[in-house]
Amino acid sequence: MQARERFEERPSRAPAPADLPEKYPVREYVGAMAAELAQMARFNGDEPLARLLDAAAALSQQPPIPLFADEPTPGDRPS
Repeated sequence: MQARERFEERPSRAPAPADLPEKYPVREYVGAMAAELAQMARFNGDEPLARLLDAAAALSQQPPIPLFADEPTPGDRPS
């Protein structure tokens, strides 16, 4: 099975609910949550997990890029 097929089978690939506002700040929310979780992991002594969550928080600050070349940029939901 190809990587793309496995990826598209994930439940998290479901379409976004229609009632979300057009400019819902998902990346900002995920970044803030990842930073908070990194602090929690660090407080609990789990530095490897904290570093991974810090990386996720940093990635959320970068411009979104499509996972596959023929997909729209993340965040460009059809209206």
